[in-house]
Amino acid sequence: MSAHERAARRQAALADYEALRERRPELFLNPPGAAFTILLDRAEQDRASDEVSRAAAAAGLPDSVGDIGVVYRDAYFSLVRDAVRFADGRLGTYVRILPASASGGAAVLPLLADGRVVLLRHFRHADRDWHCEIPRGFGDPGEDGSGTAARELQEELGVHIGNLTYLGEMSSDTGLRVGTDHLYLAHIDAAQLADGPARGARAEGIDGYEAVSQGEFRSMVAGRRISDAYTLSAYALAMAQGLLKADED
Repeated sequence: MSAHERAARRQAALADYEALRERRPELFLNPPGAAFTILLDRAEQDRASDEVSRAAAAAGLPDSVGDIGVVYRDAYFSLVRDAVRFADGRLGTYVRILPASASGGAAVLPLLADGRVVLLRHFRHADRDWHCEIPRGFGDPGEDGSGTAARELQEELGVHIGNLTYLGEMSSDTGLRVGTDHLYLAHIDAAQLADGPARGARAEGIDGYEAVSQGEFRSMVAGRRISDAYTLSAYALAMAQGLLKADED
């Protein structure tokens, strides 16, 4: 890649970065005592970028590792690489993921009238494996958490819900991902459940679901059969708020 092409690539990433700063200035605050100070001066950004690029080249990595700004973006999230000054004075970079929706995503713990919990069997691309988990998904722009939760119930279980109990927020990875997602509990009607997932849900990797007693749900958590962070967080919040029965078989 020529020097001109490299400069154009970096400039494009920084232009998106500046636009993001205008839309969401709260993401670029440097509170007192912050361990990592975001550098907003262009000269300091260039120094940090150059240092990281040189180190990357020496390690056999592409020099784009040092690019500052919005280095990737799609309909769901952006990958941002900030220039930072570390607590020991070193300059470098730090990456973070920003969901497209500022309100975050949502997950919902579905309960039937008899107290059973409905869990999806969902294949996840990231780790190439199947997981038992509750419905969840990204928020659409302008959609609040309850709207996302209701939509995910419809898309993944085929049920409509009017009332949701708010459980709380969760941060899926405070070291990488910006923002929080919202967790809910919903009482659903077993009569609404179809025999299997709809075509759209199957296309997303959901090949079935099952209703388990709260005792079995608890055993699945204790036995490490559930590893999804959203499902575990919803379970913990629902238990702490007395919405699940600790002694139910």
